[in-house]
Amino acid sequence: MCDTVYLKRDNRTFFGKNSDRSPNEAHLMIRLAGKRHSTGEELKATYISVPQATETHPVVLLKPFWIWGAEMGYNECGLNIGNEALFTNAGHSGENGLIGMDLLRIALERCSSAEEAWKLIAELTEKYGQEGNCGYGKNFRYHNGYLIADGKRAFVLETAGRHWAVKEIRDNRATISNCISITDDYDDADEKTKGSFKARYENALVTKIACAEQRKRMSYYALGARKEPVSAVMGALRTHATPDVGVSKASTGSVCMHAGNLFGDQTTGSYAAEIGKRYFVTGASFPCMSVFKPLSVRASAIGESEKEALFFWLKRELLARKLKGYKEMRGEYLEKAAALEKKFVDRALLAETDAVLDKISLEAFAAEEELVKKYLLRLREKPFRFEGSAYYKNYWKKKTASLYYEYPALKEIEANP
Repeated sequence: MCDTVYLKRDNRTFFGKNSDRSPNEAHLMIRLAGKRHSTGEELKATYISVPQATETHPVVLLKPFWIWGAEMGYNECGLNIGNEALFTNAGHSGENGLIGMDLLRIALERCSSAEEAWKLIAELTEKYGQEGNCGYGKNFRYHNGYLIADGKRAFVLETAGRHWAVKEIRDNRATISNCISITDDYDDADEKTKGSFKARYENALVTKIACAEQRKRMSYYALGARKEPVSAVMGALRTHATPDVGVSKASTGSVCMHAGNLFGDQTTGSYAAEIGKRYFVTGASFPCMSVFKPLSVRASAIGESEKEALFFWLKRELLARKLKGYKEMRGEYLEKAAALEKKFVDRALLAETDAVLDKISLEAFAAEEELVKKYLLRLREKPFRFEGSAYYKNYWKKKTASLYYEYPALKEIEANP
């Protein structure tokens, strides 16, 4: 489950997304160079192979570690895409096809504009369907919605099986969540779609359990709460349903989602952008506890290595879970993290060239790494402590024990941060 936001102010376009996944599902940030491909080359996606394009753009992807595709990302042309799980009554065949995250990555690699991207995703959805397990450690199949934006235009594309509908965003503010938002007001749709897309295809019960409409409203209103647009996007992604959500209470109904309930995931990574100019990533769970760091278009601060990206996320995951049980140290860390973020976001907003922004980005990543290392060393000998209800505490004890089993490198990180 996820939330994606769009904002236009003063002829500038902004975008943001939280990736809500299983708490132990590592969120990777990688940068891939553009390439030329041989005629007849096949592309191996998560489950199936499809014909490769002759040329692909350089891309920055934010993705679950085991998925070929991505939850969100951008390319050198300023194209940004975020996807959402949609719960529909269109059904699943149980076979494998392309999944929504694959379609998102394919579009970023091949397309230069938002219009190109939605058309390609719609075409491939009709051709290959959306099939394959998208859950980590569980069977979780869903269809997809997308917010697709470049510096000039933006679209919401929603799908159910091989059916789709698209609507151009004409307002200055828009949000999507795990609910179908398009009714009969679409600009285009597949040939078989008639009437309200939402009424025809949405599984209302599962959508309600996911608190999707609540989160969609919450992020929409949060976008209007701050004057500075980058802060507005980040603030929307950090929104909690109630003040007590976080350390000792789970919330599926929060945009900054915290796991620990019977149903629901948690935010494992966050992304904000001023499209085409500057980007900001956490590379960590819980935007309420993590640092948005600037990225340039060239994104020198991250690389192609998935192993390095995994270590980056695991360090911050270890820190977040350790800090849960130490209120005083947590408050101290959050104060320093907020100051660090403000310093580098302010500098990034003033950067006039991508080269200057890239230098600021490298400094920000290095400064945050030092902060994370400092607190991991202070917490190294301290045990995990979890607060809250008996169910919540037991949930996190089990998840944390499992984290060490799933990622053997975690012990090395803990010993040598």
